[in-house]
Amino acid sequence: MAVQGRELPLCDNHAHTNPVIGMGPRELARRFRREGGKFIVIVALLTWSLGLTPGDLDSVRKMYDITVESAKVINEEGVKSVAVVGLHPAEGYELLRRGWSREDVINFMKKGIDLAAEYVRNGKAVGIGEVGRPHWEVPDDVTGLFNELLEYAFSVAKDVGAVVHLHLERNGVNTASSIIDMVKRVGNRPYSIIMHHAEPVVINIASDNGLMPSIPMGRKGEFEEAVKYGPRFVVESDFIDDPRRPGAVIPPWTLVRKLRTYLINGFIGEDFLHTLCVENISRVYGVDVVG
Repeated sequence: MAVQGRELPLCDNHAHTNPVIGMGPRELARRFRREGGKFIVIVALLTWSLGLTPGDLDSVRKMYDITVESAKVINEEGVKSVAVVGLHPAEGYELLRRGWSREDVINFMKKGIDLAAEYVRNGKAVGIGEVGRPHWEVPDDVTGLFNELLEYAFSVAKDVGAVVHLHLERNGVNTASSIIDMVKRVGNRPYSIIMHHAEPVVINIASDNGLMPSIPMGRKGEFEEAVKYGPRFVVESDFIDDPRRPGAVIPPWTLVRKLRTYLINGFIGEDFLHTLCVENISRVYGVDVVG
């Protein structure tokens, strides 16, 4: 997308694609590109979303490989893309539900994080995620389990230079503060920790402390609220590519249309959009979206 001769590549910071039951990466890329999309982050799904087995490390590896291959296909279609691989907290919660012990769940989830780090180290992926805590209510001991895994993920990410996409409860400043404390203890690179599906209210505290909030464009009124804080965030669709759940979240091409409409209507300016989609993406991933 160009405005007054200035190229403004439009980006989606967090999306999923499912080549097993969904349209898959090639069609996603073509639709995204037609609307002006230039960069998209593809994040690992859940094992069972791909017909794979929870609690099985071979299935985790297959899921990571599918994620990496999806980003590769999207690049082939003329859209820049990077892969983020990891085990969603729902994976660990499902193992607890099936009767696994706390120790066994922690050990398995750590193996998933270590495997994700291997993909980053080998240049196949740029990040670990999404990792974090259940967004639904769980007992305190379960929250503690996932906090232990979170701090482990931050430490591993620091060692391999990975970004981290977080899946968290939406409890405003309290959620952000808990993550800031962990990140400060570990010492991760500024803006390498992304608060996926972040609430606008956390933008200032997160950004002031070196986290990058990622605002979901599909949640009514949240982008409009986020704009009040200035361009201190990135935007995401959180597309899941699941035909069984149409309308659950917006697709990446709708995200692009929304940004274009906001620009044309004057709700945001060119500089604001450039910061969101070029400068902030570069700050997180080191990717030259324009080049």
